[in-house]
Amino acid sequence: MTIELRRFSPWLAAIISGALLVLSFPKFEFSFLAWIALAPLLFVITQPEQTLRRAFALGWVTGFVFFFFSCNWITHSMIQYGGMNVILAYAAAALFTAITGFFPALFALAITRVQKVFGLWALGLAPALWVTTEWLRGVVTGVTWNALGVSQVNQPTIAHFAQIGGTWLISSGLVASSATIVLLIHRKTPATRRIFIVFLLMLLILVLVDLSYTPSSLTKANPTEVTVAGIQPNIPVDILTNPSEFSQRNTNGLETNLKLTREAITQSPRKKADIVVWAESPLVLNYEQDEAARNKLNALAQEHHAYLIFSALGHEGENVYNSVQTISPDGKALKRYDKMRLVPFGEYVPFRAMLGAFVPAMVGDFTPGKTATINSLKLASELAIVQSESETQGEVALERTTDFVKTGTFICYEAAYPNLVRQFVINGASLLINVSDDAWFGNSAGAQQHLNHARMRAIETNRDIVRVTNSGISALIKADGSVVDPLPTFTTTSKVWTAEKRASVTLYTRRSDWIVILCTIISAIAIGASFVYYSRAPEKSQI
Repeated sequence: MTIELRRFSPWLAAIISGALLVLSFPKFEFSFLAWIALAPLLFVITQPEQTLRRAFALGWVTGFVFFFFSCNWITHSMIQYGGMNVILAYAAAALFTAITGFFPALFALAITRVQKVFGLWALGLAPALWVTTEWLRGVVTGVTWNALGVSQVNQPTIAHFAQIGGTWLISSGLVASSATIVLLIHRKTPATRRIFIVFLLMLLILVLVDLSYTPSSLTKANPTEVTVAGIQPNIPVDILTNPSEFSQRNTNGLETNLKLTREAITQSPRKKADIVVWAESPLVLNYEQDEAARNKLNALAQEHHAYLIFSALGHEGENVYNSVQTISPDGKALKRYDKMRLVPFGEYVPFRAMLGAFVPAMVGDFTPGKTATINSLKLASELAIVQSESETQGEVALERTTDFVKTGTFICYEAAYPNLVRQFVINGASLLINVSDDAWFGNSAGAQQHLNHARMRAIETNRDIVRVTNSGISALIKADGSVVDPLPTFTTTSKVWTAEKRASVTLYTRRSDWIVILCTIISAIAIGASFVYYSRAPEKSQI
């Protein structure tokens, strides 16, 4: 049964799709809505009388509603800490979402273009076209936040597929679900039946691949445990907006971290930790150039016989980096990681020649790093029982055992970049660490959204992630995406977690964005073919 456009307002449909996408993410997290979210938009843009211009506008409306209301934490940061006028802040947020909304608009345009030439087969191409435009959003704007597949991080059975094709694979499945709903609304045609068959074959292939992905290939029977102390200092981020108070509050912040570290280790079951992680925070540690701070930090690592990982300023000539420094238990600096993905207008000013005089960086003016740095940490040796008769002539003996863990530490919203995080694992990381300062989000949904991105990175790479933030949400994220012992937000506290070292490499980690490449090729062929066969009448091209 065909429903006329006049009975189903296309603009309302676009708004509904955007609203359903918003509800699929925190703070709402009705993840089941992501399976139907794009159905209203797909329905109206595949109507025969739909124009390309209007389809583009409808897709843009969906994207604008989605990004403006799911990313409204942007305005909090600009108003509260950037000192921006409320109206100007929301205008800036609207401009940002107007740009990101271009990519759902491009998706809608491509669907309509292909549909006018090949009919309902356009719906069969919807998953590939969505993945392509979602990937383009990250490439063109650098904004990968709230990729559609991340909405399913709380559904372990679904999220598990990220080990095969990353978040992109889950996004494609969600779009396929909405496309199927629209196909059911249309009359049964040969095209409908064939597209169903294609979707079923795709699902069967994924299930077969997943079944061959046995748990034994991804886990060890006796994994190496790593004790990690996370320090959440809850230092107010307005320390950066009150220069007169900066020095004293910076000193107080350092003392708070030192005190919390000693408390955490004292309260831990074994009275020790292999690694101590300090959150990224407004505490400015110039480890390389501040001798007093350097001596304190080295002494702390030596005192607790633990590796100390913390945010610090990095220097190389005239370049300054937002970095993470690792100190060994003997008080020596290991390899420094320099943040590769900087926050525009927060950590650097894009197009500085044009914008630098008008929009200063809120946090600093940093140079991006280039390498996913790995440090090999020697864990403290422990006594182990040996019962091999060939080694002990039938007697039980004791030996000292030593193990190593390779850590990769990424900073703040780098958690939203799948390819960046997988580089640490490719370089050998068996445990991942994420330090962040989510106080900028206030009480908005930003902190939970940020945590969910980190959880998806854990699933994709099959690595435990120790996530330590200034104000929360600090937690141990297991390789299956589950969250262990999260700390309460906006609380000065600490916690000792037991993470696991893992060595296996997932299909996604090995092959990277293979599904993006496949979807882009399919999309390019479909759009190219639509131009080649454009002269064919629409009614003759219905399959």
